Amino acid sequence: MLILYDFGYGLEVYAEKGKENDFPVFSRCPNCNCIARGNLHRNGYYWRYGINDTDVRYIPICRLRCLACKANISILPNFLIPYFQPTLHTIIKRIRSFLEKKKSGENRQHLAQLMKRYYQKLEWIHSFFIDLGHSLGFTRDLKKDALKYVKMIQDFGESSFFRRSWGHLSSYFMGTLILPYLPYIENNISPT
Repeated sequence: MLILYDFGYGLEVYAEKGKENDFPVFSRCPNCNCIARGNLHRNGYYWRYGINDTDVRYIPICRLRCLACKANISILPNFLIPYFQPTLHTIIKRIRSFLEKKKSGENRQHLAQLMKRYYQKLEWIHSFFIDLGHSLGFTRDLKKDALKYVKMIQDFGESSFFRRSWGHLSSYFMGTLILPYLPYIENNISPT
């Protein structure tokens, strides 16, 4: 289980603090809602890369384990997207540069993958903003719509957008569907 958390700073400060970051303390397990005292234990860290425009950092991600439900919980800084090494800000900046036809210095194949994923998420982004009360529509120009939404994300605040849109329609920005844990699939047991 991933929990997005706003540490109040970006990749550089987070990397400098390393394991000394102010990780959240939970009064209840985010998964099963049991009282955390005595049940929620820090279960070490895993390490991953964070990349921004100027450098690459190897950073710790705190893990917790609930003794009641056995869930592993990872505390992901909200400037990172699961399974992406570039930071949220870097990805949005590269998308906007491409749409505005500016040179980004990005690897051509990586940029093509990034844009393909972004185009696939446009309807999802549109749906998120509609749910917030915006009255928007699509034009016949895909790049124009894509640029409109990337600007809206930046105006909304990249981290705020990412946190608030997490789980919208069982997905997240640039991600795939978030599927619930289904034990009958794992154990080859019929759901009926």
